[in-house]
Amino acid sequence: MVTRPRRRSLLPGCLLVLLSAFFGLVGVALIVVGSLSGSAVDDEPYRWTDGDLVLDFPRHATCTVVPEAGPRRVVEPVRRREQIEVARWFSGPAEVTCDWPVTVWQGGGASFRSFVSSSAFEYGLATLVVLPLLGSAAVLVRRGS
Repeated sequence: MVTRPRRRSLLPGCLLVLLSAFFGLVGVALIVVGSLSGSAVDDEPYRWTDGDLVLDFPRHATCTVVPEAGPRRVVEPVRRREQIEVARWFSGPAEVTCDWPVTVWQGGGASFRSFVSSSAFEYGLATLVVLPLLGSAAVLVRRGS
């Protein structure tokens, strides 16, 4: 049976474990929202109307952006699997067509997708999950000795 003073000494470690779990769940939720919020570009042209664009290529493909006002541009990944950010070079809407299904995000969704797929987010999330666990282990070891 755990005595009352012993239970109180376990509280900081338990709180740190809960904090780590919270950061982990929030991070996973952000990644899921960032991944599922995109639209598929397959047979039908995609209408680009707002902000920058992020294209996620599952394999090598070619996309063509045809603005209503401005020159057309071809977007191709360098590697087989790649995510490309495309800045607007025109005003007004544009149609995006691709020769293979890709996923696209535009405007705020594109910025959010870029953020959750960045190395800074991934390493930051890992740090926010691991540091409280290390702190919890340190608290428990210090209390145990």
